[in-house]
Amino acid sequence: MATIHLDTEIQYLKGMGPKRAQAFSKLGIQTIGDILTFFPVQYQDRTKIISVKDIYEHGHGCLFARVGNSYERSLSKGLSVLDVEIFDDSSMAAARFFRKKNPYSFADVFAPIKKAFTPGSYAYIYGEVKLERAGRFISAIDYEVVGEKSVKPVLFNKIVPVYAATEKLNQKFIREIVNSVLGMFGSLYPDISELIHNFGSIPNMKSEDAIRKIHYPNSLEEAEQARRAFALQEFFVLESVLSLSRNSIKKNCKTQKYDIRRTLLPAFKNNLTFEFTKEQKKAINDIFADMQSLYPMNRILMGDVGSGKTVVALSAIVLAAENNYQAMIVAPTEILAEQHYLTISNMLSGLDVKIVLATSSTLKKKSQRDKILSGLKNGEIKIAIGTHSLMEERIKFKNLSLIVVDEQHRFGVMQKFAALDKAETPDILMMTATPIPRALAMTLYGEMDVTTITSTTPGRTPIKTYSSNENCAYENAIKELKNGNQAYIVYPLADESDKLALKSAVQEAEKLQQTRFKDFKVGLLHGKIKPSEKNEVMRKFKNKEYDVLISTTVIEVGIDAPDATIMIIHHAERFGLLALHQLRGRIGRSAKQSYAYLIGSSNGENANKRLSIITSTNNGFKIAEEDLKMRGPGELMGTVQHGFPEFKAGDLIKDADIIEFTKSHATKIIEDDPLLVKESNAVLKTLINKHFSNKIKLINVG
Repeated sequence: MATIHLDTEIQYLKGMGPKRAQAFSKLGIQTIGDILTFFPVQYQDRTKIISVKDIYEHGHGCLFARVGNSYERSLSKGLSVLDVEIFDDSSMAAARFFRKKNPYSFADVFAPIKKAFTPGSYAYIYGEVKLERAGRFISAIDYEVVGEKSVKPVLFNKIVPVYAATEKLNQKFIREIVNSVLGMFGSLYPDISELIHNFGSIPNMKSEDAIRKIHYPNSLEEAEQARRAFALQEFFVLESVLSLSRNSIKKNCKTQKYDIRRTLLPAFKNNLTFEFTKEQKKAINDIFADMQSLYPMNRILMGDVGSGKTVVALSAIVLAAENNYQAMIVAPTEILAEQHYLTISNMLSGLDVKIVLATSSTLKKKSQRDKILSGLKNGEIKIAIGTHSLMEERIKFKNLSLIVVDEQHRFGVMQKFAALDKAETPDILMMTATPIPRALAMTLYGEMDVTTITSTTPGRTPIKTYSSNENCAYENAIKELKNGNQAYIVYPLADESDKLALKSAVQEAEKLQQTRFKDFKVGLLHGKIKPSEKNEVMRKFKNKEYDVLISTTVIEVGIDAPDATIMIIHHAERFGLLALHQLRGRIGRSAKQSYAYLIGSSNGENANKRLSIITSTNNGFKIAEEDLKMRGPGELMGTVQHGFPEFKAGDLIKDADIIEFTKSHATKIIEDDPLLVKESNAVLKTLINKHFSNKIKLINVG
């Protein structure tokens, strides 16, 4: 057999075979290296042995008891149960085992258990107390019969790993194969611990030692220390890649140069009806500094709902226009693009800057399309605002220098590449209203400079949010409507579902128009209607042709109605925290007091916790942190889109301190050895090539 290495497929391992290898592949495990980092999902603390009497109080735990007689019976067709008497000095109980039985076979499915549990022997049992009409029993999860009282157990009096499993893989086999692979190949795993300085209380472990202790720790504390030690290496590799990526961006000097000429910028500022906040001023200064540097800007602008990101981005666009360059703003939906077009047109009113809206709708008519295409190509049009239509091959710019991508997480990587191809060395400004805690932002956008705006636009009144019932919410909505204001009513579904007993937008719109809101004009909006109709409904609501807009989550982004002061969300427990926050952001867009009413239909602990968080704060960053704690970072990470590997031990929430440390340390390593040619960095270079060789370009795009 050829030499075995970490990339060797697991089917060649002794005792594995193709069927078990296929079962492992469903868990993402295909190589020996994968087995080494197939870390436990939890641990069973079997270090404490309790009495039979005490297990009834604890509900679960480890027993050491003497074995008595066993009794077998059938529960139903195909399912049998075996009760084994166990007792110690405190009490007596039954350890119960369930097995499926083939009615056409005479084989004894309990034979191995009966053989092990001989009366008079001693056994360690890990189990859970279950209740039934006839009494209590202990459902045996794992066991080890030792025969004599003095014999030491193999799987008890220690911390035992529990792994993700499938129907064809049990814990016993997984533990055996992991233990075998650890013993034979653990030393092959690449180690970069010597490159990393000591950090806090994390022990500086070699990767082999950290892996072994994650699988087989002596205590739960040691398991966590080993996890953090391995995470230190994982994040160090990632941050090294991001540092290399930043360096590669800086290699290309850009062709465009900007001078602050004070021709368009002062006029633009005079058009505004408000003063910039301190955070907006800082953001603008950072962006201007980037634009005036030798290298292309690569910045992400994160701002909570209503923080004024658009006016910050527009300042950069005006600087580009002032220097006779073109700029483009790409939005994920037509309505958001139209909203940007209207907002920017108003803010630049009276300035000699030609602006165009380029969407599938505006590019339909040949005469209009030809005018847009020629204006962009000859440089007459300075600002193009649109959707993915702007990225089409037929769209050519004369001297595009600045690309702004709004709600950037809604675009795929290839769409972003298409945008970057429109210019030679464009300055890139990504924007998102999805608040991301600092540590996660550093990982998601590690190759980008991050600017965060947390304050809200001046002149807006904070929204008051309540967990409410339907009657109360509707009564308050009617009061607001009578005062000339507008209301949103949101449902999670467009149509009724047999599977989910949820009120739907379509049916409720019809009913509410005839009952509660018969004196008002009601509009309906959901994802199943045509884009042109959707735009028309949104436009009518903005123009106050509708008083009430009943909708699904399609209004989460892209509609700005200053007179909308009421948001009613049905089945609020079905929405994520960030989705609720984004929906709520559709109101409170003026000085008027606005109210959000969350109507829940579940009393679950998580549902109540979510509603409690959203009613207690308007701070999107606090909400994002709580959302991450409850649901994990998967949704924000968009791992496939961003080209990030799956972290085997690292946790983006728990390990925020590690991320900050490794970013700083990795930057120093790359500054000292930009091509990683030093012998001391050879293993780091190997790990980067293995995990990131085809992903660095994707990471650059964010």
